[in-house]
Amino acid sequence: MSYAPSDFWNQTFAKWKDAGTDLDWGTQWTNVHLPFLKSANVKTLLDLGCGSGNDVLRLAKQGFTVIGMDFSDEAVRQGREKAEKLGLNAQFVIADMAKPLPFQSASFDAVMSNVAIHMFSDRITRELFKEIRRIVRPEGLFVFHVNSTEDALVRAERHPPIREIEPNYFLERDGQTMHFFSKEYLLDLLSDWKDVELKHYEILHEQTGKRFKCIWWGKAINTT
Repeated sequence: MSYAPSDFWNQTFAKWKDAGTDLDWGTQWTNVHLPFLKSANVKTLLDLGCGSGNDVLRLAKQGFTVIGMDFSDEAVRQGREKAEKLGLNAQFVIADMAKPLPFQSASFDAVMSNVAIHMFSDRITRELFKEIRRIVRPEGLFVFHVNSTEDALVRAERHPPIREIEPNYFLERDGQTMHFFSKEYLLDLLSDWKDVELKHYEILHEQTGKRFKCIWWGKAINTT
């Protein structure tokens, strides 16, 4: 396996919970998606790589029928606990997105993924994009955030890479893998979609004002 196993993420999410922290960017990711999801009359939505479910719960509060999927059973357990405490009807599924997604074709009006689908080789990434297209209904949406190639040097300060596995795909010292996306690469991956929109963002560190992360936001409509 070239990417971090589920145990890596189980330990990571358990460590964050023990420390009283959580991998949560507030409404920063979901707010940019909401106008498009609502204007497209999206009802059913998959959060791919949902972590401990914070975005799932935000969207459930907005009235969407949401399923969150993650590789980590610890993250999913935490997400289910949060949903139960809040009395929200949100579903969670444990599955590896590097393998065929466990959903029927055209199951969702939209798929959303926030900083989660950029951890795989080129081959797996291409198969994943095909799977996303398969489970989104015709004229349905795919909205996402991924790390850009400009983020490689920024991220290296916090997560030093130990080797480049493939072009723009690195193994980091802690065992995580990270694939950085260029605009050209994203357009190639989305060549079978229509009305593709991509926007590049720099996120600044709250305390220092220095660059903290460089990401692509994307939206595409399924043609099948």
